[in-house]
Amino acid sequence: MNDKTKKALNKIESNYNTSLFAEIFKRREKDYDKVALFYRGRKIKYGQLKEEVMEYAHLLKNYGINKGDEIPICMSNCPEFVYLLGAISIIGAKANIFGADFDKDYIIKIIKGCNSKIIFATDDLYEKISDSVDKTDVKDKVVISLTDSLKNGINPYAELDDEWKELKNNISDIKKNDENILSIDEFFKLYSGIKDNPYYIDSKIENNSTLDDIFTITYSSGSTNSSCPKAIMHNVRSYIVMGIFHDSDLSGVPSMANLRVMAHIPTHSNTNIMSCITDCLMQGSEIALEPIYNEDHFVNSLLINKPSFITATRSFWIKAAKTIFNNPNYKNVKMPFLLVPMSVGEPLSPGEEKYCNKFIRKVQMGKEKTHLPLSPITMSIAGGDCEHGGLFFLLFRSLQSKKLQHLLNNRECGLRTYDMADVQVLNGKGEICNVNEIGRITANSPCTMVGYKDNEEATEKFFIKDSNGVKRADCNVYGYIDECSGIHIKGRINENDIIPPFEIADEVLKDTKNVMSCEVVNVDDNYVIHFETIPNIKINLYKIICSIHERCSKKFGEDIVSKFVYRYRNNFESFPLTGCGKRNNKSLINEGIIDDCIKVLGNKDNRQLMLWKEFKTNSKNTHYQKVIKK
Repeated sequence: MNDKTKKALNKIESNYNTSLFAEIFKRREKDYDKVALFYRGRKIKYGQLKEEVMEYAHLLKNYGINKGDEIPICMSNCPEFVYLLGAISIIGAKANIFGADFDKDYIIKIIKGCNSKIIFATDDLYEKISDSVDKTDVKDKVVISLTDSLKNGINPYAELDDEWKELKNNISDIKKNDENILSIDEFFKLYSGIKDNPYYIDSKIENNSTLDDIFTITYSSGSTNSSCPKAIMHNVRSYIVMGIFHDSDLSGVPSMANLRVMAHIPTHSNTNIMSCITDCLMQGSEIALEPIYNEDHFVNSLLINKPSFITATRSFWIKAAKTIFNNPNYKNVKMPFLLVPMSVGEPLSPGEEKYCNKFIRKVQMGKEKTHLPLSPITMSIAGGDCEHGGLFFLLFRSLQSKKLQHLLNNRECGLRTYDMADVQVLNGKGEICNVNEIGRITANSPCTMVGYKDNEEATEKFFIKDSNGVKRADCNVYGYIDECSGIHIKGRINENDIIPPFEIADEVLKDTKNVMSCEVVNVDDNYVIHFETIPNIKINLYKIICSIHERCSKKFGEDIVSKFVYRYRNNFESFPLTGCGKRNNKSLINEGIIDDCIKVLGNKDNRQLMLWKEFKTNSKNTHYQKVIKK
């Protein structure tokens, strides 16, 4: 940790013991006429944002919400979500933001755990959770329509939204079934406070938070349990530190002040709240709030919001590329506004990077600023996880570096960390690994979560000690640090695996001419290799699978590859996703080994490919090429 970092951290501890949004407004005092939020064509300036946040803060205080109270929230990305988040910050309360697609009983548990008499939801999600809400002690249900902040309630992008879901006001329909539903207007009439001076912050409210106070309870991405993801507690310090460390003099990267950032990841993800909302407000960015989160709508989301910077999962990017290349309705679409396209949460494989770069060139991303399309770039320059609070998130780092020519030779580009983050890779004995030695990634920073709510066992497992007794936060992934101090994340750790699945996937993905994506899961002691070929190429599955099998045989031996089963996913069959848009390996495990999976038999000189349904009945003479013709 360098002296500049130490000085910055000491300054935060001494001078920033206040609420997050009070700090945001202090930093934006000269930007009140600058646009803060963009929502379906409506522009909301920083001065208006502050006015709304303070109105909401007085509203919540008048209702009876105080410092430390926990408020359950189930909302899509819309201005009212930011207002509410800001108000909760100002008061010193806690926001428990959960997803509508969680298990119904788990939602009941979440709401009851808040011990709150009020809940906030948007009308697109409330009907999904209403049964669970009715089984709690919640008295007041404030339902906000996604149309409330539209100009005159009219969605100017209805045509682009209509293919998936047109934004419309559903409040009246919801109220028919529950008399305790309140619209936001009705809630304001009941509890609105004084607003003589919209920029006045009540000192009793402003100074209620401290750096150690819990501000949010968000939820993990659901990679291990998508219906009941773990609840993650972050304190005020986590958000203020990360926001300040985006300053150019600390991060060493260009300012975000003139960027439009799209917030579209579900609000229950800390990635969305921190990386797409609070960090950006700290930096004076403009935030485009996108309420529709669906990979089939993603291209339209980009065209509606025209962001210059966006984080999205690799599945969303790949779906966008497929849409542009294969849907005639989008053949002439250009995106010169998009300067920084980032893949977050999971790295893109070399084949995926190449395909997405082809997409970048096609739509001329960044041309408004760079005059030429961005490509070649690597999109996997953001990473980390919700628990670590955007630990590896370094905007613009080496964006146009010559090192990114790795796209041409399949080399990976390591993630960069802030100096305030201590990242180490440990071996099985808890010792620090050598350069390029694969081990368990651990990391500590002021932005690391406080713990999992109501889950002491999981929290204890998350924090481990190295061989020197130093307490570290476990990323639960394999990885290594290269000679340039780049962090390389390889795959999730499963102690029961004979071979880590990422090692198998790495061998599969070496065929960059044919294979684009790969996920490997263990099903009943078999390794099921789900792979997708590069779109629009001539496919000879026999040759592709035999080539993969031979490479793996040399790497792992015949005994191991005898447990391999191949599942070819065609280019129109998406991988199952979690609620946050990451690949859902649990769904792949639950799918098991389907009849159309492929088993490789015989030795190197006489390989036979057989459908799993044939293999199960021991029809060993059935050649896959003959089966496929049938």
